[in-house]
Amino acid sequence: MIRWLVERRSYPVQALLVCLASVVGCGDDSAPTRDAGTDAPLIPDAPMMRDGGPRCESEAECDDRVMCTRDLCIDGTCRNVVDNTNCADELFCNGVEICDPIRGCMPGPLETCSDGNVCTIDRCDEEAKVCQYGPRDFDEDGEADFFCEGGTDCDDRDPTRGSLVAEVCDDGVDNDCDELTDEATCGRPRYDTCDDALDVSAGGFFELDSTGATPDYELDCAPRGRRDMVLTFTLTESQNVTVTAEGRSTTYIGLRTTCDDSDTETECAGGFPGQMAARALEPGTYFLIVADIGGDLAIDVEFSEPTPPPANETCDMPMDVSAGGSFPSTFIDVNDDEMTSCGSTRAPDLTYSFTLTETRDVTVSAIGEGPDNIAIGVYTTCGEAGSELRCARGAPSSAHLYSLAAGTYFIVAEGSAAREANFTLDVVFGAPTLPPPGDQCSNAIPLVAGVEATGTLAGFQDDEAISCGFFFRDAIYSFELTEASDVFVDFDAGGFGYMSVRSDCDDIASETRCSTGNPTRTRLRNLAPGTYFIIVEATSGTGYSLNLTTQSPPSVPTPVTGNDVCGSAHVIPPTGGLYSGSTVPALNDLSTRLCGSNATSRDVMFELTLTERKSVFATLDGSSYDTVLHLHRTSCVDRGEIACNDDMGGGSSTSALDRELDPGTYYYVVDGFGSASAGDYIFEVIVSDPE
Repeated sequence: MIRWLVERRSYPVQALLVCLASVVGCGDDSAPTRDAGTDAPLIPDAPMMRDGGPRCESEAECDDRVMCTRDLCIDGTCRNVVDNTNCADELFCNGVEICDPIRGCMPGPLETCSDGNVCTIDRCDEEAKVCQYGPRDFDEDGEADFFCEGGTDCDDRDPTRGSLVAEVCDDGVDNDCDELTDEATCGRPRYDTCDDALDVSAGGFFELDSTGATPDYELDCAPRGRRDMVLTFTLTESQNVTVTAEGRSTTYIGLRTTCDDSDTETECAGGFPGQMAARALEPGTYFLIVADIGGDLAIDVEFSEPTPPPANETCDMPMDVSAGGSFPSTFIDVNDDEMTSCGSTRAPDLTYSFTLTETRDVTVSAIGEGPDNIAIGVYTTCGEAGSELRCARGAPSSAHLYSLAAGTYFIVAEGSAAREANFTLDVVFGAPTLPPPGDQCSNAIPLVAGVEATGTLAGFQDDEAISCGFFFRDAIYSFELTEASDVFVDFDAGGFGYMSVRSDCDDIASETRCSTGNPTRTRLRNLAPGTYFIIVEATSGTGYSLNLTTQSPPSVPTPVTGNDVCGSAHVIPPTGGLYSGSTVPALNDLSTRLCGSNATSRDVMFELTLTERKSVFATLDGSSYDTVLHLHRTSCVDRGEIACNDDMGGGSSTSALDRELDPGTYYYVVDGFGSASAGDYIFEVIVSDPE
């Protein structure tokens, strides 16, 4: 148990006291309780345990404050039994959660669904809670590779060849994979070319089959190689048109005035299903290019009375919404004139304005007809990015502004770049109120070391940008350091979370660390005295807990240089150590086969020799770049690799390895993700007796 505390460095000292006083599995009580690299005990005169736990008369005396353990009093002795079922989140694809006797619920290994068969494409289906295995189909033409059992595709790199493809005449290619070329039955499926377009001028629902179609016409918004079908319609009067197409995967729709001329393409959209809309098309003949990977296609074509364009497309003519209420509108054929801080590029937008004669609370929300996000920006000056007061994004999206002073304000509603859809904007005014504590930098909640803070993100707004986060609502805390300290922060939101630590709340440039994970943990060494802020956000607006632990005097790493190659690897003593250095001056000497996109970045080496079996926890927590840590046995070569870690817990750029190692010589390689990750590192190795 002592080893777990030293390794993780993220659990309050009180928890260690509880461990020493009560729980089973706290380790060998005769073992020395020392921090790595020091001679000082973590807790002087720590009491000794009897029979694995203290004496008790009731289960209430055995509470270890770990929610997932079962606290029992058996034969007068406390027993704290881990129960993984208490940690189950009912999600299949993120693996089976485990109960850690110190830290509580922890994520388990992800469900990879790998079956080791090169002829299958493996994926995890969360809705069905099963692993699914489909045939290998690299060119996505709907046919499995010929070299796999049951495969019919003689060229899995070319979507225009397969057993379901019609033989094309006079091209000298075996298109249908029957080992014959240009046989008498050659030809194309119907509606495959501009010369054979399907007339849909009357509108309606159409069922087509793009199996065997060839990619003849490139669309602006679609990947190359998609099988395409051609539809056409003629308008005798101005009309709105909406086309929805659903195939076996993402389906793309292009609208042109000349079928084989991409320069006349006025609309292009893709989705599952794909939807393309155009407003007030002039009389004339048009062509629809519908592209997908091949197979059944369901296409719905609707014509309706023409509608005029929205009058509030630019900041010059915003719609006045000062009276509040609901305002139906559309992004169809609307240009991208403005840019909100939380919106998308090339997305259509509309502008609104409202005037307050007195201080009021204002809530602005938007909901669209489809699943796409809508961004809402509120400004004091329309079109001026520096005047943005709030930006919210979601499906639906909602922004609340507290005690907004009298004056005129502007709203920019921004849609999706992938789909033009109708939406409704709602504006509600209310009596002025103050934001909840922690919603803004000005009312950050004081955080006390060793005292757990709990709260909820419901009702909060996204006020501060953090480098590793998104457009989620956030809560803000502050803490004071009177002396240089190591700082440990633990944020658990019951899902994926994001956490920024900085010295200036409103300035992202002052960010010292930004961490992600489930839960989210970070450690900052030797933080100078002063005031700091913690900004936390999460994918859900539910409850969370936040814990701060400090340690003073701080740990001081040993600077290391010259350990670029195995022959000059820095030797770690059998008791472990804490080191700092940089991989920037080094070369790429040793890659990995196991993780980190082969980690061909600049690297440095450390050597550890053990004379007996030990538990070794090695971490790069606190490093300044996207690290990779790999471990090699006996000889410092690729083939001696036994372990590799890229992002510990799958949610941050911190790498760590926690293993029990037999006697022998080992090499730890401090590396970087891919081929271009290098920087300053902190490397800590903690050696302890196995449990």
